[in-house]
Parts: sequence; structure tokens; C-alpha cells
Amino acid sequence: MKKLILLSTIALFSVSIFAQTIQLDGVKGRLFKGVKPILDSKDETVSGYYTYYMVDKGKKGMRTLEFAIIDKGVTNVVKTPIEIHKYATLNNTVFNGKNFLISYDDRKNKQIVFNVIGADGKLVKKKTEPAAKKRFASSVVYPAANGSGFYIVTPIKEKKLSGFKLMLVDNNLKELWNFTETVPKGLTQVADLVNSADRFVIWKEHGLGIKKLKPVIVAYDAKTGDKIFSRDGYDGTSTIMYNQLRIDDEGNVIAGGAYVNGEKYRTINTNGIYLLKMSPKGKEILYTKVDRDEKIQSVLNATSKGVTVGSKDKIWVEDLVLEGDEMIIISEMFRKNINPKPANYQVPRDAISGKYIGVLGGNDDNKSKVTFEIMDFILFKFDQSGSLAEIQPITKEKYTKVTAWYPYNGLLGMQLAKVMEDAGWFDYGFTTVDQNGKRLMVASNNAQARKPQVFTYNLDDGYAQTKINMKQEGKVDLEKGKVGYFKAMRNSEGKIAVAYFQRKLKRVTINIEDLY
Repeated sequence: MKKLILLSTIALFSVSIFAQTIQLDGVKGRLFKGVKPILDSKDETVSGYYTYYMVDKGKKGMRTLEFAIIDKGVTNVVKTPIEIHKYATLNNTVFNGKNFLISYDDRKNKQIVFNVIGADGKLVKKKTEPAAKKRFASSVVYPAANGSGFYIVTPIKEKKLSGFKLMLVDNNLKELWNFTETVPKGLTQVADLVNSADRFVIWKEHGLGIKKLKPVIVAYDAKTGDKIFSRDGYDGTSTIMYNQLRIDDEGNVIAGGAYVNGEKYRTINTNGIYLLKMSPKGKEILYTKVDRDEKIQSVLNATSKGVTVGSKDKIWVEDLVLEGDEMIIISEMFRKNINPKPANYQVPRDAISGKYIGVLGGNDDNKSKVTFEIMDFILFKFDQSGSLAEIQPITKEKYTKVTAWYPYNGLLGMQLAKVMEDAGWFDYGFTTVDQNGKRLMVASNNAQARKPQVFTYNLDDGYAQTKINMKQEGKVDLEKGKVGYFKAMRNSEGKIAVAYFQRKLKRVTINIEDLY
């Protein structure tokens, strides 16, 4: 480890620093997961940014992953090398306000590896958990509130029962409590987890097969893991799907997303969107559904460009804005299209643009692909009673298209949208308040690889669009390398951070720009 740290210190990969700009060179596309802000528990205050990517081959089948922490002013970067097995699968990385937790599955060696990294980039704790079988070497991690630790979910198999184990650990990975849930047939799994100081809420899926899963929202006591309440996702006529899950300042649980008619949860097409709010004890405060055919389709028909080959255009809910007397669902439309172009045509184009996920060109057994197209914004405004007040489309000049190769090419539309969101491909950034107290939506557009753009939309004044003047753009050198990944992120008041990834140049650039 000392040797690795020394090599990193000597600058394995160069870092160029300018005023309000930082560049990371030597960034290979493999395992690059985008740039993400380091946020507080309310996702409002930024202390910096982080990213990670594969940088080098190690000895005896190992690879070096570089974890980079960038300060808020983007003038300094701290790099931490982490060795992982070449066959390992990197899971999610989370920040709890004090430390990062990075987990990866080493199925070849039947183990899960956890690394706790401090905000200063130093290794706090490393722990290896053995798994009974290769397929159980899997985990998903979530941050606990107030920097207290982390939640870890792993699959389990006990005799003829299958299910999951959920545990709370502290920042040194010491287990505080755990509980397990198993079923005799089918499966049960955690799709998402959110938490506050006194409770955590999971979105659970259970059923007899991957295409017959049913959702349920369950709240638990954070100190003990005891159940507080549960809410079935099937209301007797339709089934809600996971998009967004929140706990507000009063402890109310809020969910929003798409729904389908009947009990077919894993379906191809959705029938509308919903908004659900429950009290801390699970009492329904409001539950509103907006039917696609009755109220949404006419809006889509007026804005949608291009042709869908396959399923219908779908809605992906990205944020629930809870402020004042209104609740706003912010979503983007998307479509998944068949891609009939030969691999020898598509591969070089994806390699240059960087707009793809999965194994470029597929694997030996599966070389098919689909095109994921990110379309217009659509906003839904509700009053405090849950009544729909407005449906507002916000159109884009061009749509971003991303190729999905193996293993993502076979996912259903909503499943693929979740992967695309985690990878940072959707255009929505965040909402903020300007110097006049007006609410703004900040969004990027990466449809043109040589001309990525950032816009603001005034949510309180007719959704007026303003294009951000990118003063630092000249330091990116767009003529030498097309931009694959592009994202606008929070910074301080009146500022934003903008991240570029140029695959050809193996470079990540982060600029600070003026928001107003």
C-alpha cells in the first residue's frame, strides 16, 4: 500500500490546474462512473467532487482503481489507489457526510470487499466478507444519516430459503445490528433505501420471478431495525413503480414515479405517474395518479421528435421538489429503440463519442445493442392536497442518444433508465434558488459532442430558459476530443461545476462557471 501511495504521489497521471479548472489525465473509460458532488444529507451543500476509474494493471490478476477527491474550488485533487481483482465487479460508492464507502464483488474468490475512505482520501478501514457461493458475492451500500455509518444489503441463501440480509455498520465497518428476510419460493430484494436520523425506509420487491415482482414500502427504526409500517405497492387497480423515494423534514415518506395498471410490475409500458405521501406512522396523506392516455399523451404528441421502434416513450422521474405550497415532479422522457446497424459500423462511432454503456461490441455470445434516447423534460405541479395543477413540457433542440451493449441491452425500459441515471446520462442536474428567490432548474445537454451546453429554467416565471455562458470552456479543447460524458453539478451560491469526459484524450475536466 505504501508503494502504491508513493506512486500516486509522484503523479502516475498528470494533473493540470488552472484558475477554476482542474484536469485529470490518463483516465481510461473502463469503470469510469462519472463525476459526482460530495453532498450533505439534504443534497444541498457541496464540499467537493469525486470520481473513480481504472488506471493500471497490477500483479497476479489485480487491477488498480484510482479514487479521486476534488476540492470545491477545483484547485486540488487527492488520489487514492485501490487494488481490485480483474474479475471483480464494482458496486456503488456512497458518502455519509464523513466518509466514503466503496464496495466491490470478487466472485472469483467468493468474497465482497469494502473500503472506507475518509474525506481526506486516506484509507480508514478495509474489510473482506466471505460468501458461501459466487452468486452471493454481491452487495449494495447506502449512507447512514449524519455520518454515523452505512447500510449494507447482501443476498443470502439459507437451506431452501432465499432473501437478503440488511445490516447497519459504523465508519469502521463494525456491525451494529442486522436482520434477514427470506421466502420459500421466488425472491425478495431491496431496490432502494433512504434514511433520516431516527428511521430508514426501503423499497422492497418480492415475488415468484424477476418478471412477477411486487413492490412494498417498509419503514424501520434506525436504532434497532424494528419495523414501523409497510405499504403495499398494489392499490387494487394499479401498481406503483420505483423512481423516487424521500423522507421530508417532518418525517413523512414521499414516493413518486410511474405506475402500471394491474399487478404486472415488470412491464414494458407504463400507464401514468403517481405521487404518494405518508405520515411517519404510515397513514396516507395523499395519493394521486395522472393517467397517461387522459392527460399526458397529448403533451407528448405535441413535443416528441423522431420515431420509436418498439415500446412507447416513457417517463423517468428524477426529482421531487418539495417547497412552499407546491410539489413538483421533474422528469425526462426516454425511449429505447432497436439498433439494427452492424457492429463494425457502431463500434468505432461509440469509441469516438464515448456515448455507450456495457461491453463495447458486446461479448462472444451477445453482440446485439439498443439505442437509449433521452428526450424532453416534463414537469408535473401539484398543490399540497395532491391535486394536479399543471403539466409543463420543456423541449430540447436535440436528444442525446446512448448505445446500450451487453449486459444492458436486454433490460426493460425502466430498468435501463435506472442504469442510465446512475451512470449520469440524463440531462437533469438539480434545482436551486437564484439571487431573487426564484426557483431554477439546472440542466445540461450533451446531444452535440462538440457543443455541450448548460441551461437554467425559471420554475416560478414561465419556465424561461437561459443559456449559461461557459467562460472556462476554452480550456477543455473540444476540437481535439469529443465529449462523451457531460454533467452540471451544484457548487456554491451563484456557481456551478461542469464535468467533461473526453474518451479519446483520456481526460476529465471540471470547470467552475457562473450560474447567473
